[in-house]
Amino acid sequence: MSKTRFAITLLAGLGALDSLYMLAYEEGWIHSLTCPFFGEGCNRVGRSRHARHFGVPNALVGVMSYSSMAGLALARPQSPIWDARRRRMLTAISFAAAAAGIYLTWEQKTKVRNWCFWCLSSTAISLAIVPLAGPRLSRGE
Repeated sequence: MSKTRFAITLLAGLGALDSLYMLAYEEGWIHSLTCPFFGEGCNRVGRSRHARHFGVPNALVGVMSYSSMAGLALARPQSPIWDARRRRMLTAISFAAAAAGIYLTWEQKTKVRNWCFWCLSSTAISLAIVPLAGPRLSRGE
């Protein structure tokens, strides 16, 4: 496995764990989030009406997105056509996740008026995956 694919897998794994933690709170499986730097901000963001879009928890979408990125990064090339499709799917998901993270960060600031450490971490992870999933992966790094 290349260093780039390993890095994507590692980051996506961290993102999935981050999203699972937030999902556990959003769904009421745990009582409270530990929120470094922002006091009760994580809890306020996690239970706000902006923690769901179209009735789907944002954290569930995060778990699915990060899991997909990790799976695509781990997938062994079967053929040149499959490998090209895999890279395109990974790039598209990483761009979508980063765009969603930017939008959700904007919502935290303007609509919820609180900050969530875990949400910001997820956005940072998504943004870190984008340059790895794009041109570098295409070059086979």
